[in-house]
Amino acid sequence: MKIDKLSFADRATDQLRGEIVHGRLIPGARLTEVDLATQLGTSRGTVRAALSALEAEDLIVKQPYTGWAVRDISEKELWETYTLRCALEGLAARLIAGALNAEVQNALNVAFERLQQAEESGNSGERVDADLGFHRTLVNLAGHDSLSRQYFGLSNKFEWLYRWSENHWPSRIDLTSWHRPIIDAILSGDPNAAERAIREHGESSLADDLRDFTELRRQSA
Repeated sequence: MKIDKLSFADRATDQLRGEIVHGRLIPGARLTEVDLATQLGTSRGTVRAALSALEAEDLIVKQPYTGWAVRDISEKELWETYTLRCALEGLAARLIAGALNAEVQNALNVAFERLQQAEESGNSGERVDADLGFHRTLVNLAGHDSLSRQYFGLSNKFEWLYRWSENHWPSRIDLTSWHRPIIDAILSGDPNAAERAIREHGESSLADDLRDFTELRRQSA
């Protein structure tokens, strides 16, 4: 007999997280404990615990006197997220480049091949999964437990912003050419080049999102 170890709060957290990350609860959407308890068929206490967990993941915010809301998108939010992500992934790339072996090289090549296949498929879901998978592979291969805890504690937020971007500007980039400099720099065995490739990748991604976000906001004004 299989025992389901997930608590009611865990289940509610998973469900709400999925609604936010996949864009079914849009940025800035107001969240009320009463409505969510009714929708999820659970208690307000369970919903409150789920909301607190998602606040810790930086996906929602608690607003004075008005309750909870999905975190909104802004230039500052984009900048903070990209710069933090690049700092963590840059350290991972530096560590990997400085300790290359056949197993690590194979794992990198597998992750990159998945990017190529996703690009060829043109499927939006496959593209997102492959891109996120590539970056998570970098962190996993770094062999730095504290780095992994910090990174994966925010990975749902990273995914949320990525899916939001892909939803608005699908296939805006070519995954293969976009990530080729990273894989080449890491496989060169030069830690400085590897970290620089991540930084340049992140700066280009941020510039694209900021440019298109400004235009999106102008159109909706």
